[in-house]
Amino acid sequence: MMRAGRLVLLVGLIASLGACAAKAQVRTEAELPLLDPPPPPPRVVVMYPEEPEVAPVAPVVEPAVPVRPPARPARPESKPEPNAPVPEPPQDAARAAAPLSLTLTPSPGTEAQTAAAIRDLLARAARDLSRVNAASLDADGRTQYETARRFLQQAEDALKARNVVFAGKLADKAATMAAVLVR
Repeated sequence: MMRAGRLVLLVGLIASLGACAAKAQVRTEAELPLLDPPPPPPRVVVMYPEEPEVAPVAPVVEPAVPVRPPARPARPESKPEPNAPVPEPPQDAARAAAPLSLTLTPSPGTEAQTAAAIRDLLARAARDLSRVNAASLDADGRTQYETARRFLQQAEDALKARNVVFAGKLADKAATMAAVLVR
């Protein structure tokens, strides 16, 4: 009897656990909206009555009368004074006559100072690049490292060619790239 009670209890327990584990699922299909495009709007074609063509009328041409500009008042002639300085020709004409140079140069008095500042920038970039361990860089880092070294060499060549402005731009690029690689 005790055994039969345990068996009933065990069957009831298994049934209740099975009922708890079962999920209630409702299987219904969601109705999807139709994706057909709307029909085109009706076309209304209006027929306009044709207008009769009018024969072109030739415009009346009046004879052209030459227009004379108004007479200028007479200017008193002024003779230049013998001690008056002769005006110099404008400098724009002199600039236009000179051939254009592809080399950019700073103003004449500041070239030496600019070159010294560029050399300092190149030295700082070279120092930063010497602190970088090229072997530990990834492919992109090695590309940046080589590009910075080429900028340094090109800046040196530009300084030798006295193209100070171009050398300054190259030195600035090299210094920027070297500073990023050091970090």
